[in-house]
Amino acid sequence: MPPKALREVADALELAPAQVEAVASFYDMLHLEPVGKHLVEVCTNLSCALVGAQQVVDAFERELGVRPGETSEDGTVTLRTIECAGGCGRAPVVVVDGRYREPVRPEDVPALAEEVRSG
Repeated sequence: MPPKALREVADALELAPAQVEAVASFYDMLHLEPVGKHLVEVCTNLSCALVGAQQVVDAFERELGVRPGETSEDGTVTLRTIECAGGCGRAPVVVVDGRYREPVRPEDVPALAEEVRSG
């Protein structure tokens, strides 16, 4: 969401822009910064963390060449960690372009990264 959109929403709701930004920044599905063509999100909430989410994040970092919160230089992929994807029973959960993958192990990451790179 660009700053102009936040201001327009604030004006329409008669709120301060900071209030609108606070709400927008709370939700994972709203982006205040541009994201890549493909979005890879790894859940790091407690259930996922307990079964290896950090190792999955580390594997994506190596495969994609970006750290969480970064977008590749060519704008192809953004890697993010998210608080909860709602798939605690099949953790760890990875969401690639809105499609849930669960459970994902570090050894699954190279194939997922290749899928993302190939579109």
